[in-house]
Amino acid sequence: MLHHLRLGDLSAAVTSVGAELRSLRRGDDKYLWQGSGADCGTEPQGLGSAALQFPHVGRLREDGFAHAGRFYALPPHGIAGSSQFRLIERAAHSLTLTLRADSHTRECYPFDFELRVTFTLRSDGLVVDYRVRNRGLERMAFSLGSQASLALPLRPGEGLADWMVGFDCAEAPEVYRLDGRLLGSLPQPFEFKPRQSVQLGSQQFVAGGLVFKNINSRRLDLLHRRHGRRLALHTGAAPHLCLWSRPGAEFVTIAPWYGVDDDAQTPLELLAKPAAILLPAGRAFVAGYRIELG
Repeated sequence: MLHHLRLGDLSAAVTSVGAELRSLRRGDDKYLWQGSGADCGTEPQGLGSAALQFPHVGRLREDGFAHAGRFYALPPHGIAGSSQFRLIERAAHSLTLTLRADSHTRECYPFDFELRVTFTLRSDGLVVDYRVRNRGLERMAFSLGSQASLALPLRPGEGLADWMVGFDCAEAPEVYRLDGRLLGSLPQPFEFKPRQSVQLGSQQFVAGGLVFKNINSRRLDLLHRRHGRRLALHTGAAPHLCLWSRPGAEFVTIAPWYGVDDDAQTPLELLAKPAAILLPAGRAFVAGYRIELG
């Protein structure tokens, strides 16, 4: 089911499957890419343009994890993206969807959780808020990933190379890439060029997405080389980031992550995964991001 929000000339559409943003517009200007498969990997994985990844970001070793003496198979990117969320709150310019643990989710993730996602239109764009609550009696481990596949309005003769993503802080000159189906264990040298920016282009993503760990930046600007800023994405202080596109594409995916893909050395035990969030019983974790237009 699609839920629609409107504020002046701004509009958004959200689907209850996956609590996913499907459209963000100002008048006739479309800010969200309308395709599918915008995954931060070497090949499209069928994710939507703004898919939510929970309770794990990306791929797991052995396609699952161990917990309390048992192995659980978990699909890449987790279960949220294919789950039916329930609408629990609706206001003039916002709505909240929720997903709670049930017999189906416990087959691949044994914790008693509630995941709430709130979408709020503002005069300058959209805010997406997440709240993960541990409703169980034991410590819960998870990771959480956002993404926004942003449309690039290409004029005749233009391509990806006419666009760049600017970081608001200096970052370490290194990047992680996929090594086979998992994330590489060691970083590779990376040059931010121009300064504090990633130049998009046909060769930048040949080997898949660019994963930056432990970033300093809290704001990323989508910039055209001649026309300047199209929008800013505020990461909400997410520690990790993935950028991805593909040759000839008319989008770039910006994905703030609380967690990353496993690498070949990541422990199978869920509670021992170094990027996992460990949430005590009865506690809640809050996060989110904001898209600022113009």
